[in-house]
Amino acid sequence: MSIPSFDSPVVIHWFRRDLRWQDNRALHAALTSGLPVVPMFVFDKNILDRLDNPNDARVTFLHDRISQLQKEAGDHGGALFVTHGNPIQVLADLAASGQVRAVYTNEDYEPYALTRDARVKADLEQHGVTFHTFTDHVIQAPGEVMKPDGTPYTVFT
Repeated sequence: MSIPSFDSPVVIHWFRRDLRWQDNRALHAALTSGLPVVPMFVFDKNILDRLDNPNDARVTFLHDRISQLQKEAGDHGGALFVTHGNPIQVLADLAASGQVRAVYTNEDYEPYALTRDARVKADLEQHGVTFHTFTDHVIQAPGEVMKPDGTPYTVFT
C-alpha cells in the first residue's frame, strides 16, 4: 500500500503491540485530539527480515490480528492503513505531507524499539509533528518501581 495523502490536518495512531480498538490509551488520546485519526500498522522490515523462519507463529498472529482490525474498521466506515517497511521512513514520509499534526502510540520497551522511537521522535519534530507515547500494555513502566534511594530492586524473595 502506498503512503496516503491527506487534504486536511490529521493525527496518526500507530498500532504496534497494542492490536486492539478498546482499552487503548494512545488511540483514546488520538481520538480526543479534535482531528481526524488515521490508524496505521507498519510491518517492520527491520524486525521481520531478521526472523529465521518467515512462517514464524508471531507473524501469522500479526497478519490474522491486522486482518481482523481492518475488517472491524471497515465495518464502521473506516480504514486501517497497513504497510511494510522501515517505520522511521514511513512516518517521516507521512510527516513530510504537511498535514500530519501528531503521532500517538503506546510505549515499547525493547532496545530496538527505544532506539527506533527516539529516531522517529527526532524526525517528526523536524516536520513540526509531535510524538505522544503512553504506558499501556504493562502495569508499571520500567523505572516506575524503585527503592527509596532511587535504584531498582534486585533481590526478590
